[in-house]
Amino acid sequence: MASTLKSGAVRIDGLDDLRRELKKLDDAGLIDALKDLNFEIASKVVQNAQRRASTRQQSSAAQSLKAGRQAAKSVVTGGGAKKPFFGGAEFGSIRFPQFPAWQGNGRDAGYFLFPAIRSMEDEIVEMYGDEVEKITARAFPD
Repeated sequence: MASTLKSGAVRIDGLDDLRRELKKLDDAGLIDALKDLNFEIASKVVQNAQRRASTRQQSSAAQSLKAGRQAAKSVVTGGGAKKPFFGGAEFGSIRFPQFPAWQGNGRDAGYFLFPAIRSMEDEIVEMYGDEVEKITARAFPD
């Protein structure tokens, strides 16, 4: 079952348990299949977020987005030393006028990354459902 957290993240219930079980059976490369799935989902989120960036500043910040390859979760990172303004470009600011208006820290926060995640919730759940079914069929061929 999937649920959306207050932060806008999509949580797939049971994914941690599946990962632990697959680790026990990992002679077939099942953990790598889960890492590939998480990377694919994160990559699609990055592409969607980069398309949503509407100002020069947001586009520059969005270009720093990177998809991670982990078994535990899909990970997208952005910013860093070369783009220290990433947070301001994504969430806005009350104090600093070079950023757009602050969007808050709730469900509607963000200008490009978090809206991308929200818009892809159904697609993300569907991708997990389809691929986890294939992975578990390989792990438990009954």
